[in-house]
Order: sequence, then structure tokens, then C-alpha cells
Amino acid sequence: MKTVTLEVPEPIAELYPKVGEKLLLSTLREAIKRSIREEQRNLKTIQKRIVVFERKYKTDFSDFQKNLPSEGDYRLHEDYGEWSYLMDVAIAIEKDIAQYQRLNGTV
Repeated sequence: MKTVTLEVPEPIAELYPKVGEKLLLSTLREAIKRSIREEQRNLKTIQKRIVVFERKYKTDFSDFQKNLPSEGDYRLHEDYGEWSYLMDVAIAIEKDIAQYQRLNGTV
């Protein structure tokens, strides 16, 4: 365990001796669950945008990237840039969700 110092408004500090650690941990668990739900919604939005590219090019990003011509039209390269960005964001969100889920199991 690691000790964390937290500055809180005076009313909360006055309440702590009465409710103690149990309430704070419960609140933290709820915040983690809410964060997981928010990240899952964000991931769903990103995944929908990725599906648009998969349908447009009839392939997944990995194959698209392998077969991307060095000389293509402007739109093709614009799509590649956006699709690549979306893939990076999706991976980052998935990592965040996994971290929140592990944290939720320890709180």
C-alpha cells in the first residue's frame, strides 16, 4: 500500500472521522466504475468510426496499412492518417479500461 495525501474542502475533512475509510473507498470504487463506463462509451464511438473505414476499404487496418500504395490520391492518405489515429486511440482506451478494471479489483 502507498500513502496518499489529499487536500479536501473543510466539510469533507470534518466528516472523515465519522465515516472513515469505508466511505472514501466506496466513493473511489464508484468513481472507477463510472470511469470504466465512460471509457467503454468512448471506445464504442471510436470503434464505429473504425468500422466506417473497414467497410469503405473492405479490409481491416492491418491489411490496409500493408497494401497502402506510396503514391495514392490525397483522400486515401487522409483516410490512412485518420484511421491510424483512431486505431491508436482505441488501443489507448482499451489499456485505460484494463487499468481501471485491475484497480477496481484492488480497491
